[in-house]
Amino acid sequence: MTSRDEPIDWQALAEGIGTDPNRSGDRTARRAIAFLLGDEAIRRSVDWYVEGLPAAEHARSVLRLLQPDAARSRCLEIYRTDPDPERRRCAVELFRVVATADDLPLVGEFLADADPGVQLWGIGVLDQLLFGGHVDADDAEPFLQVAEQHSHPQVREKHADLREHLAER
Repeated sequence: MTSRDEPIDWQALAEGIGTDPNRSGDRTARRAIAFLLGDEAIRRSVDWYVEGLPAAEHARSVLRLLQPDAARSRCLEIYRTDPDPERRRCAVELFRVVATADDLPLVGEFLADADPGVQLWGIGVLDQLLFGGHVDADDAEPFLQVAEQHSHPQVREKHADLREHLAER
């Protein structure tokens, strides 16, 4: 990371994120900002949000905008290893807004979790992926079918809402 007094070496930054320095776009810009912040700061931001510290929603909105790999991996780490059910749920809730198309298979893992709160946030991940334009209904179909038959009544209810919204598209 550079100090505020040093100019950013945009060529080195492009190389650091593995992109053509002559290309641009929102995705590239988000990756560049995440690179400048650094993985450790992003991981600490996830922890800040999960712990519910002051201005946690501000951290969430920045993470949502950037959707950095480090945030997604930290959310999954907390979800998979933390013994506190509330922290696990909170990590999946945050994961919901930083998830990308590559994360679609994780919806099955969340829906299969023993914790009903995780299950409910898991269908929320599917909702965000669908309506955030990350995945299409065909790709989501296997998970929609799981949700339709799910034992958790609120997951089935959310499934019905998703189907209704998809039909309106």
